[in-house]
Amino acid sequence: MSDKAGLFAHLDEYGYVVLEGVLTTEQVSTLRERSVELVKRERELGAQLYLDNRSQRVWNLVNKGKIFANMIQHPAVLEFQEYLLGKNCTLSSFTVNLIGSGSPSSELHIDYPLSSLPTPHPSFALCANSIYLLDDFSLENGATHLVPGSHKRCYGPSSGEVYDDIIQVTGKKGDIIIVHGHIWHGSGENRTDQDRVALLGFFCRSFMKPQQDHLRLIAPEIIEDASGTLKRLLGVDSQPSLND
Repeated sequence: MSDKAGLFAHLDEYGYVVLEGVLTTEQVSTLRERSVELVKRERELGAQLYLDNRSQRVWNLVNKGKIFANMIQHPAVLEFQEYLLGKNCTLSSFTVNLIGSGSPSSELHIDYPLSSLPTPHPSFALCANSIYLLDDFSLENGATHLVPGSHKRCYGPSSGEVYDDIIQVTGKKGDIIIVHGHIWHGSGENRTDQDRVALLGFFCRSFMKPQQDHLRLIAPEIIEDASGTLKRLLGVDSQPSLND
């Protein structure tokens, strides 16, 4: 699927879309190498492990390399995030997500803060994810599970319940998958002997509290030198008023 109107239509109807070949081979290689370095370093220092301690997150990527700061501003990503969340949308979090060899699948869920809201949820998107594939996503290595069209149901999945309308979204390294934040989703079981690495760029509407407080976590000199777009994504333009 390559025509823009068709991509937007697919996102509207099914709640996700695969943008093929967005990243170059060099970008994928550099991003994956840097991501694995961070995974190893933080595992030694005490990392966020989950899924039987076989999978790992690395948070606050904008603070951990200019390549990440550049990547979260990728025009293809912003075009689709702004389509869902408005031109003034902000960054909620940007993380490495490593699904380790032998990792079990996760339960279907919708991401916080949507998961904490009363139902019915709004019909418009409040948040959305961008999955940067640094490895191929296959049926065997834990490609994302989701329920197409579930963003229209206005409520989340029930814990422990089995659903028969789940698919796995496969793709090639260099692809980016845009996922409506209301979609029921989860990582698949990694039945291979290799880790599966991706970046997760999670965005939200500008009036929402992001998952991470970027303006406190990110070094002041990075924020000062940031582009206008990056400053907006980090929340510089959406702070509470100081009027007294």
